[in-house]
Amino acid sequence: MTFRVLALSGGGYRGLYTAQVLAGIEEASGLPLHRRFDLIAGTSIGGILALALATGKSSMAATAGLMAMQGTSIFGESAPPKGAVGKIIDYARHSRGARYDPAPLKCLISGLVGQDTRIGDLKQKVIVPAVNVTKGGPQVFKTPHHPRLVRDWKLPLVDVALATSAAPSYFPLHSIGSERFADGALYANSPDDLALHEAQHFLGQELPDIHVLSIGSTTSKFSFPSSLHSNLSWFSWLLDQRLTSAMIAAQQMNTDYIIRHKLGDRYIRVDAIPSPKQLPEMTLDNASKTVATDLMGLAEASLRESLPAIKAAGFLDHEADEEDFLSREDVGNYFSELRGQNGHCG
Repeated sequence: MTFRVLALSGGGYRGLYTAQVLAGIEEASGLPLHRRFDLIAGTSIGGILALALATGKSSMAATAGLMAMQGTSIFGESAPPKGAVGKIIDYARHSRGARYDPAPLKCLISGLVGQDTRIGDLKQKVIVPAVNVTKGGPQVFKTPHHPRLVRDWKLPLVDVALATSAAPSYFPLHSIGSERFADGALYANSPDDLALHEAQHFLGQELPDIHVLSIGSTTSKFSFPSSLHSNLSWFSWLLDQRLTSAMIAAQQMNTDYIIRHKLGDRYIRVDAIPSPKQLPEMTLDNASKTVATDLMGLAEASLRESLPAIKAAGFLDHEADEEDFLSREDVGNYFSELRGQNGHCG
């Protein structure tokens, strides 16, 4: 029986592209997207979108609109500084802590998934990677879709979303209980391979039955100009997000190659490459109106190119069962004690 997976890459504010692509696919689908996929995986901003999808609370068009509207409250309104002096001053200004306060991001997440919604409330199977810096290793947050998964269903979605998107130097580490977490993009910016492993080893799916739709965030390509000298200092690597871009893009290209090799035409990857004129402005944290417009334009172009293949592959005909994790006695009893506890954005 066909098993459909949706995998969403990380990419900071460039995840607006991802959200806009998802909005177009959902419009063509005729059903909320969590009803078209049996498993949803997402990292960083892709993880936030995966959690939002699986709640079934609002359309992806509304989600993309909220991201576009609140981007500047999270990342500020000014574009990245230009010129060596401006960049040096900017890095010096943020040398003692994370660049951004996570409070506006938390408010966005709360608006998307609900302040007190928990993993066990989700309506579809989800996996979201992060890095557990307390124990030192990767961690994948999961819905309770297997008898062994008895831990994460208690966790608030807001905490899981902040953990997977705690990008080093951009946001502080996020604490859940006594453990601290960093962005899952450090090892799995494209969670496609994690999702494939989950489908096979935790959900009992055979490889020939698995189909994956992977949505990128315009971050899958990078290169350094020949004019850049070889003996780069740590500061040179940080300038223009070179280290981040190289790490993210290399991961994504490697994942794309491996999954395409395993699945063949059962794997569809949707992504876009910004033009040389767009790229300098399109950093992970530039939420300017110009960048937002460019990202949404790239998404519309990707939809025109990719929707026919997505439809032909049967992704928009598939109907996945909606999950009810609370029907499990251990989960339901715990949740009955939590109802009525509300929070708010401060």
